Amino acid sequence: MIRLETVSEKTFSSVARLKVSPEQEQFVSSNLVSLAQAWLYYDFAKPFAIMDDDTVVGFMMLDWNEDERTVGVWRMMIGQDFQGRGYGRAAMEEAIRMIREAEKFDMIYLSYVPENTAAQKLYASCGFCETGEKIDDEIVMKLFLTDQPKVGYALVKEYNIEEIMEWTDKEKAKGKTLPPILSSAELLQTAVKNKQVKMFLIMGEVIGLCIDDEIVLSDEYAEYLEQAKEKVNA
Repeated sequence: MIRLETVSEKTFSSVARLKVSPEQEQFVSSNLVSLAQAWLYYDFAKPFAIMDDDTVVGFMMLDWNEDERTVGVWRMMIGQDFQGRGYGRAAMEEAIRMIREAEKFDMIYLSYVPENTAAQKLYASCGFCETGEKIDDEIVMKLFLTDQPKVGYALVKEYNIEEIMEWTDKEKAKGKTLPPILSSAELLQTAVKNKQVKMFLIMGEVIGLCIDDEIVLSDEYAEYLEQAKEKVNA
């Protein structure tokens, strides 16, 4: 029976030794790189050995973000000696089950290299749909877990600045008046460094900001204002 087991001293070496076939190497980073990233981003990264009884057959790493109410499937691979046995699908189904049972998330997302048609078929068979989005030339797919999502609330980091400026430009185009901090990327960057800016999200999409306790939401998401206030006052 397939299960996901947090990578430990017992399974580390086996995970590190796993490799995909040579023709698949262009599609996924090595497990050693992934394990190093798990150490760097320990706040959110959850590395799992994919186990068949006591045998490590693959590796999966999740971006487990309870604040944003989303989980990303950051990495997923099955060792070349274990491919073609249904382990990939079983591991994805186990991950989805685990995420649903946590009851803290509204959406799961992942991305794949366009040439990796086998991955696309696997993800689609598990319920993921393409959204038209791309990340570094990879195609994004999402699995929505509810039709009544809740507001996510997270501190804006420097790597979010481009996304926030895109949201700002859209709101300005609608004629919305925004706080002065959002008038330039430079001012926003300073505010972000000072931890003055948080973002509200629905299904991973930015719907508004909180700047020094001032709430600014997109008009089409006004129904979430009370939830936003609750997040700020929590």
